[in-house]
Amino acid sequence: MFRRASPWLLLLLAALAGCSRCGKDEGAAGPSGKAASVSRYLPRDAQAAIVVKDLGELGEKLARFQNLKIASFLAQLQNAQSAEALVSAVMRQVGVDLRSRTAMETAGIAPGKGAGAAFLAGGQAFTVLGVKDAKTLEETFATLARNRLGASERKEEKVAGGTLVTFRRKGAEVPALGLLFVGDFVLLAPGAAVARLPELAALPVEKSVAEEPVLAASLSRLPKDPDFHVYFPGGTGLLPAGTVQAVTLTGRIEEKSVTVHADAPWPDTEAALAPFVPQKGPELLGYLPADSFLVARYGGDPATLGAVWPYLAGPRLTRAFQQSGFDPKTELLDNLQSGLVAGVALAPTAQLGGGVPSLDIRRTNPFRFVHLVSVGEAKDAAKARATLDKVPGMADSFGAQVAPEDVGGRRAYLTSYRAGEGAHFAEVGGKLVLAAPRARLEAALTALAGSPGKSPVAEELEDAVKEPVLGVVLDLRKMSEAIKNLPSSAWGVGGFAIRATALRWLEATDDLRAVTFGLSRKDKALQAQLSLQLTPPPAPSGEAP
Repeated sequence: MFRRASPWLLLLLAALAGCSRCGKDEGAAGPSGKAASVSRYLPRDAQAAIVVKDLGELGEKLARFQNLKIASFLAQLQNAQSAEALVSAVMRQVGVDLRSRTAMETAGIAPGKGAGAAFLAGGQAFTVLGVKDAKTLEETFATLARNRLGASERKEEKVAGGTLVTFRRKGAEVPALGLLFVGDFVLLAPGAAVARLPELAALPVEKSVAEEPVLAASLSRLPKDPDFHVYFPGGTGLLPAGTVQAVTLTGRIEEKSVTVHADAPWPDTEAALAPFVPQKGPELLGYLPADSFLVARYGGDPATLGAVWPYLAGPRLTRAFQQSGFDPKTELLDNLQSGLVAGVALAPTAQLGGGVPSLDIRRTNPFRFVHLVSVGEAKDAAKARATLDKVPGMADSFGAQVAPEDVGGRRAYLTSYRAGEGAHFAEVGGKLVLAAPRARLEAALTALAGSPGKSPVAEELEDAVKEPVLGVVLDLRKMSEAIKNLPSSAWGVGGFAIRATALRWLEATDDLRAVTFGLSRKDKALQAQLSLQLTPPPAPSGEAP
């Protein structure tokens, strides 16, 4: 399985660190004259730059997460006995056990000086490491180059900035691996990227991310004391070119969560960020069904979405609205208050025996698998009712049929289309509801006639859906229980094997509590937060939890 290492494996040292432990770097935003840091050698025009503060702490994180049930389950799919065994095999490939500060120091690395990596144009990349003992570190990578890359020919030369040591295969023109020692650091690269190391070692500090003002501003807006940060000039790979100046990611790994924050300075007008300004509005979460495993809440002003709704709806729906003469902004968005909510629950009649269904609603009716309830409150109830009366006349533009009908003594609008039952809607006391299937609409109409009940979001997750302007919570525990409780008929004829496999996956995810997402504005920047909430393992017998 691990017989031969690619030169790119050497970059795993930084890649793993970049995913799990980077952080405050005194040189990342400070003026020249401060102590050198790994960010000092990372060019600001790189496609991406990763900065790691302490590789020793990374080891502690790796050792902790390899004990998760899901980690061991995935490792077994790779024919490994356990996650610990799989990680150990990878560490042997790298040549240094990143889980042990002592092992790294023995290999000549100074974990406390940090690490970094930059991904350059043309598919090239390089790594920066802190050096504890240059001779020992060279021996460590010489062994790796010889045993894993077949590169035993060593060459040393003085270049601008420091000493370059290269390792080649016999007769090869391009080195398999190069190390350039400069001060307390070493720049490490594979293949053709070795030729760029002298240039990078002599990089003027003002051209490095150490003094990148956009990065510094983003870090000042993001939560303090992160475990890592990654810098994408121009938002490379994340947003279309020219959309923003840059995107900065920071992350923090804790016992109960893994969280990544993003900050994107927005160069457009103030109006472009208006949808992400929080507004006061009614609390509607209590109107959602208790079995909703996916819950979203929008706390901004819906009227500000007038310029962006075509992007949210997509070209097909936008054309349908235009053909029907219905303007969603004036008819709907301008009349909605802040606090829109939506909840998705697993349909008890879901049929999973055929595997994952098609996500194309033109071919598969999603409400055969999930139930939906969405609630918003109108500013003007009479205008809302007048808007609903217009919908049946324009339904043909969407390839659907909408018919008014009395449901539980209230006027509702029932939707159907080629694939079956669609999303139905109604107005109750100024509150608008969109629900599917019909049974959910009937239950929602009854609920809306009274006071809101308890939020379907677990108490420990409520902040994730209430604090951001747009908050989303995927309760993995609730979703797992819903799947486990499906009747045998949900798995089809002879589906016992499929059900057994699904339950194995679900049992392996017991450590995963929820996934949360948030989107907000801070100053003139758009910020996002994505977090995986974990259930910490029980304390060993005899220890306090």
